[in-house]
Amino acid sequence: MIDTLVGYVEASPQLTLKEIANKLREETGVQLSTNTVHKHLSGRMYTVKKVLPEPVTMNSATNKDRRATFVRKVMEATGAGKTILYMDETNVNLFLRRSEGRSRRGQRCCVKVATGKGDNIHVIGAISQTGMVYWERRRGSFRKEDCCEWLRRALRHCPEPMENVVVVCDNAPAHTDLEAIQAEPEFEGVQILRTAPYSAPLNPIEECWSAMKAAMKNSMTASFQEMMTPETGISQTEHRLRYLERNIDAAMPRITPIMCMHACNHVQKHFAGCLALMDLAMGV
Repeated sequence: MIDTLVGYVEASPQLTLKEIANKLREETGVQLSTNTVHKHLSGRMYTVKKVLPEPVTMNSATNKDRRATFVRKVMEATGAGKTILYMDETNVNLFLRRSEGRSRRGQRCCVKVATGKGDNIHVIGAISQTGMVYWERRRGSFRKEDCCEWLRRALRHCPEPMENVVVVCDNAPAHTDLEAIQAEPEFEGVQILRTAPYSAPLNPIEECWSAMKAAMKNSMTASFQEMMTPETGISQTEHRLRYLERNIDAAMPRITPIMCMHACNHVQKHFAGCLALMDLAMGV
């Protein structure tokens, strides 16, 4: 019977305890309370977790083949002693905050928040095994021409000769024209390498952005009144954009060379599975 309960959860992880109990009663005639169902599942180490959405094509045969090709090229470049720059961008706004808090049992945990998330600020960066190579923050949209200009500035900050540099990026719309930079004389020899679709776990900069945002959540929780109190002589919108920018600048040093090294090493745990054409899970 417990195996049946586990089978229900494996087939449909979002079933409620009541739905599981009803399904068991309808299919086997066995009637269990929701508390008993909970105890049996807990005994098999099944707990409630945040649901991570997984696109239906994430682990298609085509994407698995593309991941294997990407991993082989990364390993080839690493073996040749090339420097790999992992680039990506992230957004922050006033709704960046902790999602959990403490309150008395039976009471809701409520906190004051801004009435609107405000404008986004983009943070664009590139890391290598040795640390953050280059980053910028910018207001407004970040289009493909902006991304190309950003990459040119990033490559000028890279101490390695261009023939020794491989830039890893994903397939975001802003990255559409990056290959054109390879044909420019100033950057001759640089290689652009794209990850397969839905392969964020293979880009170590994602882990760095998570650390940066965690630091921002801490500082923004502690400085809520500063955000709510406009500076004299500027608009509320401008005040809050400057507030976000100060918090970004204060949080970026959390991305240390050691963190970048660990993040680059961490993604390599997926390499064997990708080469074996196994599924890639999100959030690991």
